[in-house]
Amino acid sequence: MNDPFDLQAVQEALRQQGVDGWLFAQFHGRDPLADRVLGLAPEGLQTRRWYYFVPSNGEPRKLVHAIEPAALDEVPGPKESYRTWGELEGGLSRLLEGVGSVAMQYSPMNNIPPVAMVDAGTVEMIQRTGVEVVSAADLVQQFTATLNDAEIASHRQAGKMLPEAMLAAFREVRRCLLAGEEITEYELQQYILQHIELVGLTTPDGPIVAVNEHAADPHYAPGPEGSSPIRRGDWLLLDMWAKEPGEGKIFADISWTAQVDDTVPEERVKVFEAVRGSRDAALQLIRDRYEAGESICGYEADRAAREVLEAAGLGEWIQHRTGHSITDEIHGSGANLDDFETHDDRQLARRTCFSIEPGIYIAERGFGARTEIDVLIPAEGPPEVCGVMQHEMILLLADEMPPILDES
Repeated sequence: MNDPFDLQAVQEALRQQGVDGWLFAQFHGRDPLADRVLGLAPEGLQTRRWYYFVPSNGEPRKLVHAIEPAALDEVPGPKESYRTWGELEGGLSRLLEGVGSVAMQYSPMNNIPPVAMVDAGTVEMIQRTGVEVVSAADLVQQFTATLNDAEIASHRQAGKMLPEAMLAAFREVRRCLLAGEEITEYELQQYILQHIELVGLTTPDGPIVAVNEHAADPHYAPGPEGSSPIRRGDWLLLDMWAKEPGEGKIFADISWTAQVDDTVPEERVKVFEAVRGSRDAALQLIRDRYEAGESICGYEADRAAREVLEAAGLGEWIQHRTGHSITDEIHGSGANLDDFETHDDRQLARRTCFSIEPGIYIAERGFGARTEIDVLIPAEGPPEVCGVMQHEMILLLADEMPPILDES
């Protein structure tokens, strides 16, 4: 269920950004961001196009199809209906009369794909009325990816609980191998899912459990068939995400790597240390900027991380951005740490949460390394890591398992 539409807050944001209004365009539910900002039920009937214009000042206005006249009854403002495409064009002209610029779920050059929900033809149709279309990317972050106090508390709680499932998984691998039992990637994945539920969390997807060359596939998903056994000498990468059950709960998302042995090859140590240094460089830059009272954009944190990997001679094995927005969706609609796949120039704003998860994936050498933390920028105070950071290699068959839950 989406939160109720906050007209006053939206109009204040529009005035701060200096844009005349925000135009929402919907067809067959193609823009879930519109439903979310406006507080509309996503399961509502949307077989015809509707438009909702929120001016920076004054009363919002609606344009709906004649056979779905109630499409926008949940939000304020007068409505006009249309039947034909000609009436639609005339209705849009009247809807935007006297308007110079509108924000829409549009991203120039598709630089920020999570925001690019409006099709090119609709943008062209609005531009034909003489109205400038600008990206609603910052507005989308403000109204779909900033967290309230309860949501922040739920993220912190998930960040405390999820590492327990990570530790349980490492211990289960260690137990099996020391007992001479076999365990596969898929079996460990199912064990983790059970433990996530035991600690009081829920997840829509199975975690990534990847050994050796499978760890060089960032989104590898083990299945009941073809899953690799986990054996002494293997490299193991775990990536899991979960949140508390219920509405308005925020995910935690973590990745750790381990050597299934009591020693680790030097090459793997060097790659792990470079990835860890990359993660820490991004985190330090974010903290330094906030301490100085300066803003920082997602692309800047990504650059800081990748510079470390490139300096280590590992640039050719980077496959993805440094991090992503986290909300009640594992990949939220806020700023990503990205100047690699896209150029995300949105600010890493207060009351937002995101991952820092640089990775190196060397398929020809049969392994990949990723370390992932979640960073919350609270309403006040410095950015904080919610959960536990991996600082050292985990050697699963060492004389004693190293502690991983002694830091928060």
